[in-house]
Amino acid sequence: MSIWQSLIPGFTDPLSVIWWVLMAIKLVALADAAVRPRAVFIAADKLTKPGWVLVLAVFALSQVFQGWLSFFGLIGIVASAVYLVDARPALRAATGRGRGGWGALRRRRGPRPL
Repeated sequence: MSIWQSLIPGFTDPLSVIWWVLMAIKLVALADAAVRPRAVFIAADKLTKPGWVLVLAVFALSQVFQGWLSFFGLIGIVASAVYLVDARPALRAATGRGRGGWGALRRRRGPRPL
């Protein structure tokens, strides 16, 4: 156990590393839901923006006060995973920023050249 304490100060055991990783996942989902426009949630036919932000914030706070192994902590993990795997790609597709990444081919706007 002393390896964890000397390796990264503030982490006392492997379970605390898991706690921080899960908290980071929940906060990433919360931040992503918070910065998306409200109309995109409606266009993607998903739960509304206030609904997602409320759900993700409540479950992130439940991890802080109850831990990740509590009932609400485990539900929060599932809710964050559902947002990141299901809702986020649908929201990105609704904004027109679908599956394209840094190396993706860009669509040409306007008429095709002859």
